[in-house]
Amino acid sequence: WYQRRVRGKVLNQLISLGMVTALELMQAGFPSRIAFRDLYDMYSAMLPDKLKSLHPRMFCSALFRAIGMSPNDYKFGVTKIFFRPGKFAEVDLLMKSGSEHLSDMISRVERWTLRQCWRRVQFAILAFNKWTKIARWRTGCIINIQKNVRMWTTRRHYLRESKE
Repeated sequence: WYQRRVRGKVLNQLISLGMVTALELMQAGFPSRIAFRDLYDMYSAMLPDKLKSLHPRMFCSALFRAIGMSPNDYKFGVTKIFFRPGKFAEVDLLMKSGSEHLSDMISRVERWTLRQCWRRVQFAILAFNKWTKIARWRTGCIINIQKNVRMWTTRRHYLRESKE
């Protein structure tokens, strides 16, 4: 009886700590993991000022895109990145390969971040246009409701007066 009760509490603790999700990721073939901030701190000394201002998660995403890593080789968690076996070592080798390769990679990261900013601006414009279209439609609906209420009250007033 006591062992079942303790096992249940331990299982609840593991679930609330997110260990079950981490174990599922490891079982799916993502044994290596590192926090966004740790990866960012490892390479921040090599980065220009423009890229130092990036959020660590955004930096990691841009870095993996720039080095041509497949999205199947890594997964983003809430605070960590999970890698397939051997992929983190590949990232580390590419980052420490040389200054000419590093400058090329930094330019690719900058292009990717610019492209992301442009996509966000496009999305914001499309969302704003859709919102204004909905607002105009609602305004038209409100005017139509007001017109019908005025018509109904006028007709009711007219019918009352005509009966008298």
